[in-house]
Amino acid sequence: MADVMVYVQHLLGIGHVRRMALINRAIQDRGLTVLVASGGVPDDGQDFAADQVVQLSPCKTADSNFSGLVDPNGNVLGDDWNEQRKAELLAAFSNCAPKLLLIEMFPFGRRAFRFELIPLFDAARTAGIPIVCSVRDLLVRKADIGKTQWMRDVARQYLDAVLVHGDPALFGFDHSFECADEIADLIVHTGYVASGIAPDPASDPAQDRKGVLISAGGGAVGAELIDLAIAARQYSEKYADAAWDIVTGPHFPADRFDALLKNMPDGMVLHRFLPDFRERMARASVSVSQAGYNTLMDVLSTQTPAVMVPFAQGGESEQTERAEILSKEGVISLLDLDGLSAQSLAKQIDRARRPSGLKIALDGAQKTAAIIAGMIKGKA
Repeated sequence: MADVMVYVQHLLGIGHVRRMALINRAIQDRGLTVLVASGGVPDDGQDFAADQVVQLSPCKTADSNFSGLVDPNGNVLGDDWNEQRKAELLAAFSNCAPKLLLIEMFPFGRRAFRFELIPLFDAARTAGIPIVCSVRDLLVRKADIGKTQWMRDVARQYLDAVLVHGDPALFGFDHSFECADEIADLIVHTGYVASGIAPDPASDPAQDRKGVLISAGGGAVGAELIDLAIAARQYSEKYADAAWDIVTGPHFPADRFDALLKNMPDGMVLHRFLPDFRERMARASVSVSQAGYNTLMDVLSTQTPAVMVPFAQGGESEQTERAEILSKEGVISLLDLDGLSAQSLAKQIDRARRPSGLKIALDGAQKTAAIIAGMIKGKA
């Protein structure tokens, strides 16, 4: 039994899991219990901040171009696997008997999982409980308008609310979803989901910050950026003698990690994962990373000078688009991986400046939890 059943499916990165964990923790802070149904490949380091986790038969994307679904051993999945997954998910729902169903992304993403999620929506409708979608601020744009209209139609048919984790002071959901006006009555912008609130600009003197922090998100992609960053240190005029921390992420290939570890230059420390990552960022002179949602939120909440190189494979426009907007606002320095050299990266690291005083809401987890609690109690 649980008050809220949360469905999350990560395929490549782990940003979705981290964002949902912050939301789950805020829900728990309101005295509600959370069960997570996870469809991604399990990892001992994952923390869903849930009272219970149901691990569904796991899958991941075959490659960074999202060409198809495979099991943890790389085997292509078919109809039999689909039926097994659907049965597992529906059983978890039946056993949990939640008061509210919270779905991460779908129908605005994870379309490949409609074989199990539409039946889950039907079960929730039969049970008479609210269905809520948790979705990030920007979607990957679809060339086929039919897919966008399908998202609209599914949202219109099933959802009670679409909680968009962004701030319209920066841009609204209509920025990347063409049919937003047609579901406007469902949409609530919660503000961004961040680990903490930005400090007072006067309380963070630059002299208290030391070193450079390099990170690659979950690590499934980002090896090229890490290689460039390691090579860039010798060309930096400001930070060549500073300590550099390299965080590969838990899904960084083991053979590449071992190779880097054997050849790591003095003054650079290689980490697969840092439990105090955000605290390290708050103390760093510069952060160098891809432009995932969570890393950007860490930059905003810690006010750390940042250089970002967005992930843009497989038609993924989201990181680049968000980073371009924030770059124009003076929040980050934006680079393109194509043609990037160690020397040019070093120059940007040396030039990185503290983010401008952009005012956007960073309490999205707390607002999301308040909305969900209100819906369960019948006050929304």
